[in-house]
Amino acid sequence: MGKTPFVVYVLPVILSVGLGALVMAEALNEPDRSLNMWQFTGSEYADKVTTDRIQIIGLESQYDVSEPIEFQIKIHGDDTFVCGDLYITIYKISDSTKDVITQSGFLNQCYGTNNNYLPIDENYSEILNEAGNYQLLVEIYDKTYKQTSSLVANLVVN
Repeated sequence: MGKTPFVVYVLPVILSVGLGALVMAEALNEPDRSLNMWQFTGSEYADKVTTDRIQIIGLESQYDVSEPIEFQIKIHGDDTFVCGDLYITIYKISDSTKDVITQSGFLNQCYGTNNNYLPIDENYSEILNEAGNYQLLVEIYDKTYKQTSSLVANLVVN
């Protein structure tokens, strides 16, 4: 066995991994880097937050510490999201960070046929025991995970 298999099979893998590591190291060393895939701002709302597809019903903008955060989600007029997975993530927002506090997943939610509220046959309830600013992210994925719709809302816990 000569040098040809090494040059054809092994050397490209080594070079790819090395170049990828170098690019990643450079990107992580930049002090002003940020990853903000959903650039939404908070809006004023009473008990509904909505986009074209997702509506959050019963969400308040302010809660007391240890008060349960409870709401329902409704999907509007899109056959793409008849069945899929629902994820609800709560982040705590501080001066320079956005930390995940909790994430809930509700799989195989088939809601389009009966116009059900989500999560189906379950109640979403979360208690935050620390005062501060929070962000709620609701994501709905279709069955194939090729399409998604999301909604962001801001909360204050006193």
